[in-house]
Amino acid sequence: MKSSTMLISFVTLALAPLINAATTVSGSAYGFAKGVSGGGSAVAAAPSDIAQLKSWLADSTPRVILINKTYNFVGTEGSTTGSGCYQSGCLPTKGGQDYIGTLSCTGTNMISTSITYDTAGPTPLDVGSSKTILGVGSAGIIAGKGLRIPATSTNIIIQNVHFTNINPGHVWGGDAISLEGSRGVWIDHCKFSLIGRQMIVSHFAASQFTISNCEFYGTTTTSATCNANHYWTMMINGPGDLLTLDRNYWHNLSGRAPKISGTGAVAQITNNYMANNAGHDFETYDGTYSLIEGNVLEGVTLPFDGTAGSTYNVPDSASSTACASYLGRNCPVNTITNSGTWPSLKVVAALAKLKQYDSSVSIFIIQFFYSLDLFPSKLFQRFLVCKFTNHLIFSTWSLLLRPVLSRPVF
Repeated sequence: MKSSTMLISFVTLALAPLINAATTVSGSAYGFAKGVSGGGSAVAAAPSDIAQLKSWLADSTPRVILINKTYNFVGTEGSTTGSGCYQSGCLPTKGGQDYIGTLSCTGTNMISTSITYDTAGPTPLDVGSSKTILGVGSAGIIAGKGLRIPATSTNIIIQNVHFTNINPGHVWGGDAISLEGSRGVWIDHCKFSLIGRQMIVSHFAASQFTISNCEFYGTTTTSATCNANHYWTMMINGPGDLLTLDRNYWHNLSGRAPKISGTGAVAQITNNYMANNAGHDFETYDGTYSLIEGNVLEGVTLPFDGTAGSTYNVPDSASSTACASYLGRNCPVNTITNSGTWPSLKVVAALAKLKQYDSSVSIFIIQFFYSLDLFPSKLFQRFLVCKFTNHLIFSTWSLLLRPVLSRPVF
């Protein structure tokens, strides 16, 4: 009890700067997003309505855009009715999703149907270069539309924003954030819930980014796996993607948490907490390079799926010390409890690839918290003090942890 009290006191102190600094970015971009400054010193301002938000996001002016309320696009463009399908074994009336269009409708278990969905969802908001998109307190919500960051845009920060309610019952109904070849993006302290397709997707061309301190909230009444867990979490499919996934909270998900599939992609996946996922977490595929270290998985049905690719997932103490000859430090072993089998994947090509980037000694506190029975599975239930639960725990981690990579390459 004493340890819990001390930790919560520390968490409260760590959280204060984040809440008080409502109109400035908290912390600095790191990992593969190191050096990203967003809108920089531009005067922070809140759009008056969704039309102004759309305009400000897309223009070429450096901006700090405050999301100080719910910008709700649901219903603003009407509805669309078209062809689609659903799985015969996972009916929308029984907690499943349907599929817009015909792309996913070729299997023998897919039943054709007519689908009506919100028109705004599949057409995201374009984001131009040098933008900071900053939620104010717990008020910053974008509903009904996601963001698209094209290859022509760079130097973008998205912090403290909740993306939600994008056609949650309809696959292909919209993604929350789509990265399409953008170099230099930091997505931090954001929350994702009730998204029809991917919470985050990278595709078409190589992007370079860090996703940190985010919550991927999977509880839903419309699941592609009919188990109240969201399936389409994160797909990294850009050829040559460079990414850091650090200190994120992934829970009540059933797949792609995350999926690394872009040929030549290099992924640094550290310090994440994955809990109560009734499906699979990691997917890594041939032609990709992933270092998976210092993560905690608790209550995950299938920790790993896919064909593995060049993956180093630090399954034991020997593989931990073997990192030193490549990275100049040991790699923390992943902690797996009440979960399925964690495979032994020790392809050193992943370490050799990451060796190309500067590194610094990491301090991994997550597993220390876990060993004291103070990990977020307990803290999230007892000590919530703000709407976006990830702020409470992950702002503390931000002060205690250091990334592996320290040099930008964009």
